[in-house]
Amino acid sequence: MRNVCAHHGRLWNVYPAIPSSPVISWLKGSDALPERSRKRLYPVLVSLQSVLDSVSPRSSWVRRLHDLVSVRPRMNRAGMGVLDGWADDAFWSRHLG
Repeated sequence: MRNVCAHHGRLWNVYPAIPSSPVISWLKGSDALPERSRKRLYPVLVSLQSVLDSVSPRSSWVRRLHDLVSVRPRMNRAGMGVLDGWADDAFWSRHLG
């Protein structure tokens, strides 16, 4: 993802693989990432936080993301694959609590 951005690529064309290992920090539950959201920005954001969970567990990135998404009510969240109540998922809320 970093290289795509650094070389002016289209981040919306990057679709991360959904990890199958329970060791990797990821959304829980089959409805956490519906099929319609898999080729959107949301799984990229989840992937970034997953990496941060490993390399920088005290990062405040998720708080800044939440603040950005919260103060911009006219964003097309659905178009980005971000579900209503996304921040309530345990994957995100453990960093926001």
